Amino acid sequence: MLDAHEVLVTIARLMGIAVMLQSLEFIKMKDSISEKGIWRWSELRVEFIFLPKPLMRFLDWIMVEKRFMEMMTIRFYTAILAFVYPHFFIIFVILFLTTFLITLRWRGSFNGGSDYLTLIILLCLCIGYLHPLLAKAALWYITLQVISSYFLAGLYKVKEQKWRMGTAVYGFVSSPNYKTPKFLIEKSKDPAFAKYMAWSVILFELTFPLVLTLPSLTTLYLAAGVVFHLVNFITFGLNRFFWVWCASYPAIYYCSKLI
Repeated sequence: MLDAHEVLVTIARLMGIAVMLQSLEFIKMKDSISEKGIWRWSELRVEFIFLPKPLMRFLDWIMVEKRFMEMMTIRFYTAILAFVYPHFFIIFVILFLTTFLITLRWRGSFNGGSDYLTLIILLCLCIGYLHPLLAKAALWYITLQVISSYFLAGLYKVKEQKWRMGTAVYGFVSSPNYKTPKFLIEKSKDPAFAKYMAWSVILFELTFPLVLTLPSLTTLYLAAGVVFHLVNFITFGLNRFFWVWCASYPAIYYCSKLI
């Protein structure tokens, strides 16, 4: 029987990798965060002026370019410690708080669902390390959050005609936001291929709750999930989704064994 604490340790190591890469991305974005950049604090702060003055003074202190970059550097090295020493509770408190400040600066999220799941998993690590019963509860919470994220994403897609017809696939891969290989863009112009790809994603997401039913299905869905996110990583550069979602899979595997 798997031990909940050891599963948390595995998740902690994977989250160490995920947060380390996230921190490097922010460090690389230094110019965009500076006062000459598009995300300068002097403009973003107007949305927080309703906060109490002591809290506002703290944000003015921590969110300026110099200290924000220092925070990212601390976050980077703390993430390395999370991989090397995944048993220390305080490491994940630091990672959670710095991640929360990042999401605050971007008014909720910098990279969509991956940021929210990062916060959820880090919080669950903080709670799960406190007591064995809380460890199991934390793993179940991660599991249910991830399963619902897939299911709701599939439900949204199946309601949209452009996804049912497959046209959403071409719109996605041809977006200038991604450096998609040309052959894939050309292939997506084929209605049959685009529709096949669209429905493959929809059915995978809608049926993902089956991951908790049979051991064979658990292995199948988790393997398919790794491949799905890896393809998105390689094709679209969505590395955050790959690392964070894969970090959640040990929790799903553990919970499937309890049913």
